[in-house]
Amino acid sequence: MSTPYETLTPSGKGLRITDRRITDFAPAEIRGLLAKYHWLSFKNHPVTVEDMIDYLPQYGQLTENDRRVGPVLKIDASKKDEGEVLLGQGFLPLHRDGVLMGYDIEIVAICCAQYENVTDGGRTFITDIENGCKDVPKEILDVIRERGIEGRPVDRYYTKPSDTWHWIPGFTELDGQEWLAIGFPYRKDEKPSWLLRIPGVEDERTTEMFEVLSSILMSERFCYYHAWEEGDVLLLDNRKVLHGREAFRGGPRRLANLQVLAS
Repeated sequence: MSTPYETLTPSGKGLRITDRRITDFAPAEIRGLLAKYHWLSFKNHPVTVEDMIDYLPQYGQLTENDRRVGPVLKIDASKKDEGEVLLGQGFLPLHRDGVLMGYDIEIVAICCAQYENVTDGGRTFITDIENGCKDVPKEILDVIRERGIEGRPVDRYYTKPSDTWHWIPGFTELDGQEWLAIGFPYRKDEKPSWLLRIPGVEDERTTEMFEVLSSILMSERFCYYHAWEEGDVLLLDNRKVLHGREAFRGGPRRLANLQVLAS
């Protein structure tokens, strides 16, 4: 499939679309673009959260739970709730949506409802794990493939902190390929939303492995940073990318997260 649009990483993933609103696309067209490019950035043709609520059910059932208003998770950092890192202003490392909540999410849509006076960061970043993993040393991938990881939520977003570690497979299978399925740990100087460990691997070695992974997957070759404007939409194939958020100051910065469950 050829397109007139600009790819967002030197590795050829991500696509910036500036000539049409997302709601002008048929689902089959979007799915074709996601299959090849893995995430899409829509700019210059603003849409509202209500537009997306009406549009996305064509793709499947939307996630709803007691943390959402209907299908919408409001990421409103103006609340500055220190008990909820995920909804606040802190750094979020690379992750896949739904893992610690027990949801199998196919598509994630992030919409920008308001973005004013944000300083020192605030961008959402997305990485090309398909090509990035080709540069990761085989011994690191083998450990993750064999052992997976264990995560434990500590953010109030997850209703209450948990003493239970949840095992997560290192890779998942899709379209005849394996895809890195893990989240990344927080650095020691960051307030965490979750804790992470690799079963049977010492903390020091785990830290070393993730430093190598981060240096590759968050490099300019593979990682795209989205500078938000009101009305923007990011659409991600949640199974084929990992994404995160820079820490920031200021605001208001109001985003809406909507998720399409895998069928």
